[in-house]
Amino acid sequence: MFTIYTSDAYQQESNCVYPHSVEVVDEASFKRAVSHDHVCAKYKNNYRGNQNFISSDCLPVDCDNDHSDDPADWKTPADIRKALPGVFFAVHYSRHNNRPKDGKSARPRFHLFFQIDPMTDYEAYAALKQLLHEIFPYLDANALDAARFLYGTRDPQVEFHPGGKTLTDFLYGDEFDKDMPGGYEKEATIPEGSRNTTMFRWAVRSMKRYGDTEESKNAYFMQAEKCQPPLSTDELNHIWKSAAKYYAKIASQPGYVSPQEYNNPNPGWDEPLPFSRYTMAPFPVDALPEPIADYVKAVAESTQTSVDMAGSIAISVLSTCLQKKYRIQGKSDWVEPLNTYVIVIAPPSERKSSVLHLMLQPVNDYEVEYNKTNAAAVEAGRMQKRVLERRQKALEEKVAKGTADPEELERIAQEVADFEETNPLQLYVDDITTEKLVSVIASNHGHASLISSEGGIFDTLSGIYTRNVNIDVMLKGYSGDTIRVDRIGRDSESIMDPALTILLMAQPNVVSAVLSNTTFRGRGLTARFLYSMPVSSVGSRRYRSEAVTDGIYRAYERLVVNLLDDEYPAKPQIITLSPEADSELESFANWLEPKLTTDYAEMADWAGKLVGNVLRMSGLLCRAGTYQSHDFLDTHGALTVSGKTMADAIRLGRYFLNHAQAAYSVLPEDAMYRNADMILQRIKERKLTAFDRRAAMRMCRTFKTVDSIQPVLDFLEDYGYIAQKPQKYSGTGRPPLPKYAVNPKFYEK
Repeated sequence: MFTIYTSDAYQQESNCVYPHSVEVVDEASFKRAVSHDHVCAKYKNNYRGNQNFISSDCLPVDCDNDHSDDPADWKTPADIRKALPGVFFAVHYSRHNNRPKDGKSARPRFHLFFQIDPMTDYEAYAALKQLLHEIFPYLDANALDAARFLYGTRDPQVEFHPGGKTLTDFLYGDEFDKDMPGGYEKEATIPEGSRNTTMFRWAVRSMKRYGDTEESKNAYFMQAEKCQPPLSTDELNHIWKSAAKYYAKIASQPGYVSPQEYNNPNPGWDEPLPFSRYTMAPFPVDALPEPIADYVKAVAESTQTSVDMAGSIAISVLSTCLQKKYRIQGKSDWVEPLNTYVIVIAPPSERKSSVLHLMLQPVNDYEVEYNKTNAAAVEAGRMQKRVLERRQKALEEKVAKGTADPEELERIAQEVADFEETNPLQLYVDDITTEKLVSVIASNHGHASLISSEGGIFDTLSGIYTRNVNIDVMLKGYSGDTIRVDRIGRDSESIMDPALTILLMAQPNVVSAVLSNTTFRGRGLTARFLYSMPVSSVGSRRYRSEAVTDGIYRAYERLVVNLLDDEYPAKPQIITLSPEADSELESFANWLEPKLTTDYAEMADWAGKLVGNVLRMSGLLCRAGTYQSHDFLDTHGALTVSGKTMADAIRLGRYFLNHAQAAYSVLPEDAMYRNADMILQRIKERKLTAFDRRAAMRMCRTFKTVDSIQPVLDFLEDYGYIAQKPQKYSGTGRPPLPKYAVNPKFYEK
């Protein structure tokens, strides 16, 4: 039947030597074996350990019934016999059978011993244990490795449950998933006690004939309606996943007919599916005012990058210059601020930092020059603050002595309350915490810009560096909702109508993690950003590019300085819409609205804010397209968005809509797409018609392990570029390497 290896020790966990073999042929020999500590595998030098595994013809598992404290849920050997009809197994009741253990009440506890085909690979052996646990989840999950030992008992209580099949005969044979005598497939109901096993077997049978498809899964859920009482959706999904893992094993057995061969004996190749459904829209650079458009194109040429990168940064530069100075009125009861959130998504080596530096150059120069000019005023303010603090301290001492003049006390207190410190100009910040960002906004008269060539702020927001991170400043800084912050150890801050501009240059994996973050998505943070995914120029960049001319830069610089010179009024100036602009925006909103439940349903949170973002961009374009003199006594007329300016803003909105679709749909699979494309390029270079997994790993040294490359090969197979060839496998030893055929239509593309 099977072999057990025993030690001279008794209930000694530290022992690892099992030198004696016992051939179990009946209950007497079985009792002799389990009266000592024992294992069910032969090991090198008789020393128990995964790496010493030689062979085994017996699979032991534990059933401690720790899965439930309800006696009605406890399992007995009779339940195992019912679940595995015709399968031989032996039972050894453990030393804690019907006794309390580890804080659990007394209950049935026993070891099961199944005869199996001899196995010589410890990983395959452990995988078979894992499979049995997936079929019967009440088995002990902590006893699934290939070097598990079992305690002996002095007076063993054992049982033999006869059967004509081994466990491997049953699991790998047709018996596993055919109609069981007295079973429930053709009955009206599947009663409690048989639901899990019956549904597992039914799922495997369905996959054997129709594959792991929606069709077979739908049929599986229809069959599940017979369960009384019903199984939960979570339980059914868990059973299906376990069955899918098991199906992958039996699909490699000799003589197995794949669903493709079963349903289509002579299959042909279909056209492989493209990786992305989206064609990336070009950035409408001519929608920007001419000085900005010219500079964007010049920067793109100089750095050999897409105009998308510089163009998207330009939107953030305008927001930095104009937020809190202007607001735009869409309707009588609808006003938007002019700050924006932008993410430019590009992998490493795309020259993000270089482009950002060039676009921010006039902003940086303005800040430096302004602070030089106003250094004396800043220092005078600091001096005045120190004087007030000293006077306040002296007065406090008089109060303590009872000699203070009440009028002087009131006057100094009022001066301290009225004093407003003059701070150096800080047009944007980079690496910052959310708490510090609130302070910056408060000290900067309610506005700030966060501009970074990295996406590290999301690590901070995710709580990587500290727990309980508050993202409210990011949410309220976009919409202008009041920020009220009370913190122990610092003054409370209340910021009315805050305005925050954000520009991040982030790598695809960073943005993918952001879009997958349920907190960010659920609270609307991801919906506030405009996404740009510039097409990469890597591999086609010219070394001898044209530099930005001085004339183009100076025109851009004059425009930026003109915007920065606008004063921050007590209340932002209102920009209005012309009738033509109002009509353009209305048409766009009416076009977009019904699509929020159809074309853009998966990103309705983002698309629902697009009209507001278009309105904001129209305000930015309106002011940027109007030069305003800042000479003494000059007055400015009210700003009104023209029909053309609104049309340009809508063009920008459509661009960001297209790129947001790609970001929401493609980025979660971006790494997979790039890895799959790498393998396809190697296949094409070598003109391969077939290959195995080891060859794929040699072609692409990026993949260091099987676990890293197998999902990519599965992905290519799902998309129709390759197909795994059927292979025979005896069930013992290591399975053969997967071999793949290449779709000939791949070379026709």
